[in-house]
Formats: sequence, C-alpha cells, structure tokens
Amino acid sequence: MREVNRNVIVKAENRMENDGFHIYLDFSGQREYLMTHRHNGLLYGLLKDGVALGELRRWRNDDIARKIKRSPRYSGSSKLTNMVGYLLVVIDDYIVEREAC
Repeated sequence: MREVNRNVIVKAENRMENDGFHIYLDFSGQREYLMTHRHNGLLYGLLKDGVALGELRRWRNDDIARKIKRSPRYSGSSKLTNMVGYLLVVIDDYIVEREAC
C-alpha cells in the first residue's frame, strides 16, 4: 500500500456552485471520485490545489493551525483536524477496497 500512497493526491473541486464540494483522489493522473463534503471553507482551502496523501498524513494540529493562520486552540483548527482525520480513514478504506478488486 505504501507504493500506492506515494503517488496519491487528494484534491477538492467545487463544481456544484453551492454549499458543498467534491473530493477526488488522483492516482498518478487517474482521477477517482471519493466523496462529497458539505460546505467547509477551511477544508476546501487546504485541498483545492491538491495535497499529497503522505503530506496530509503528516499534518498535526499545529501544522493545520499554521496553514489557516489561527491559534491551535481556535475551535476551527480542532474541527479541521478532526475532518482531516476522518478523511484519512475514508481514504484508507477506499484504497483497501480498490486493491481488493
């Protein structure tokens, strides 16, 4: 699974033009839909340009707080940390199912 993770990019795209956005996984140029997420400007802001999966795994609460330019005690950074953690669980499940097929 490590070889797969090296080339995976997580990207958000707002095609609905309303309160939600789509999250895609890019496997070396092959894009696959992962999930739709309700409106959250902080998460969208982190993922809109694409983030390597390995980099996303290394982020901690302080790293996320720095990226959104807030204090680690700010509730937005802790919510964002929880969302990133949940997103990683969903991605891991998706990759395991993808490899099983």
